[in-house]
Amino acid sequence: MRMRRSRLKEYYWKPRIQMKDNEGSTYEEWGAAISFKGECWPASGKVQAQQYGERLSYIRNLRIEGKYETIIDENGMISYKYENGMTICESDGICLYVGSEMKPDYKVISIKPYIPLKLEVERI
Repeated sequence: MRMRRSRLKEYYWKPRIQMKDNEGSTYEEWGAAISFKGECWPASGKVQAQQYGERLSYIRNLRIEGKYETIIDENGMISYKYENGMTICESDGICLYVGSEMKPDYKVISIKPYIPLKLEVERI
C-alpha cells in the first residue's frame, strides 16, 4: 500500500539504552536521533478502545515509510531494520511533537509488521 505524500511528515526515532547507576538501579537514556518519514493519527475504534481503555487518548498510530527487514536476536527479541540505520523495537522513543535534540515524547508500545510498518505509540 502506498502512502500519500501529502500526509507524510518528518519524525525522529531514538533507541532506548538501559543504564545502571553506581548503586545498581537501572534507568533509561536515549541514543542519537534518526529522522524518518511517516503518517500519524490518533488511536480510535472499538478494538483499540477495548485494548487501551482510559489510556486511549494518549495513544497514537504511526505508519513508517520504507522497506524493512525483520531481525530476531539470540534472546528472541524481534526488531525491524530500515536502510537508513534505524532498528525499531518496542520501548524505543519517538519524537512526534518535539525536536530531535529533546527527549522523546512518545514510546513504542506495539509493532505490527504490515507493509508499511505500523506502530502504536504512547505518550511518555
